[in-house]
Amino acid sequence: MGPRASLVVVGYAKVPRTSGAHGAAEVLAVSLRVDKETGTVVDVDSTAVSSVVRAWVADLLLGIDLSADIAPVLAEVDENYLSNAAGSLKQAIFDAWRRYAAYRAAR
Repeated sequence: MGPRASLVVVGYAKVPRTSGAHGAAEVLAVSLRVDKETGTVVDVDSTAVSSVVRAWVADLLLGIDLSADIAPVLAEVDENYLSNAAGSLKQAIFDAWRRYAAYRAAR
């Protein structure tokens, strides 16, 4: 897939001071490469400090349809991501989803 067939959507959230990750960065970013035709997430990166968390976030988001309801993904974070930064991760994912929704609405 070439760069013109996809777009990059980035969501941001502040990291709580109570999280160990706050020492490394005050903001968590989730970057999603999205197929323009299908809305499917084809690549994921994040600024999560741990490689384990970055891999988990990628597994969570790869292949989802960003034009669909994001609530099940956020619920999965609630259920399976036990960290002080869970709210930040959910907010960053929601922020990316919201940006993509705005992009779609403008087309």
